[in-house]
Amino acid sequence: MELIRDYYGFGQVEILSESRSTGVMKVRGLFGEAEKVNGNKRMYGRDTLRREVEKLQEQIKERRLLGELDHPSNEVVHLSNASHLITKLDMVGNQIIGEAEILGTPSGRVLQELIKAGVKIGTSSRATGSVSPVMKENETYYQVGDNLKMITWDMVSDPSCYGAHPTLQENQQLLETRDSIVSNLDKLNAEKVLLFELERRLRNR
Repeated sequence: MELIRDYYGFGQVEILSESRSTGVMKVRGLFGEAEKVNGNKRMYGRDTLRREVEKLQEQIKERRLLGELDHPSNEVVHLSNASHLITKLDMVGNQIIGEAEILGTPSGRVLQELIKAGVKIGTSSRATGSVSPVMKENETYYQVGDNLKMITWDMVSDPSCYGAHPTLQENQQLLETRDSIVSNLDKLNAEKVLLFELERRLRNR
C-alpha cells in the first residue's frame, strides 16, 4: 500500500468560535469528497469514505485525531508538529464535512494567525491504500481501493492547482512565515510578563 494524499480547499473558512480567554479557535470546512475525480485524478467510493469516517469516530470521541501543518512525508502523526484536533466528521451526501479545534501549539498558533490574516487554507487527507487505473471516455483516472485506511487530515496552504504540493521554495516561505510569527508571539508574551512584574513592583512600593 502507498501513502495517498489529496488536497481539498476549505473555500471560505468558517470560524465557528474564537475564545479570547483560552485563544482556542474552532473551524469547519470540506475534508473530502466521494464519487468525483479530484485534481490528482483519483476517485474515492462513497461507501469506502463513509466506512473510514465511522472508524475514526472513536478517536474523535477520545480527542486523539490530530493533524499537522503542511505536508508530512509519512503516515506518522508527529505530535511536535500538531496544529489542530479534529473534533467532528460527518458524511453529508458525498462530502465529508469536518470541524477542527486549532491548538495552542507553535504550529497551531501559526495556523491561527494565517487564518486571521485571510490566508487561504485547505485540508489534505492522509491515508494508505492502493489505486487502480480506470479508463473512461479516453481519460484515465485512478480508483482508490477498498483497502483504504484514513489516517488524518492536515492543514496546508492552497496550491495553484488541486492536488499540487508546495514546492521547496513555497515550503521554505511558509516555514519562514511560521518562524517569524512564533518569534513575534514569544516576544509579546515576554513583554507581558515584564509589564506584569513592573506593575507588581509598583503596587508593592
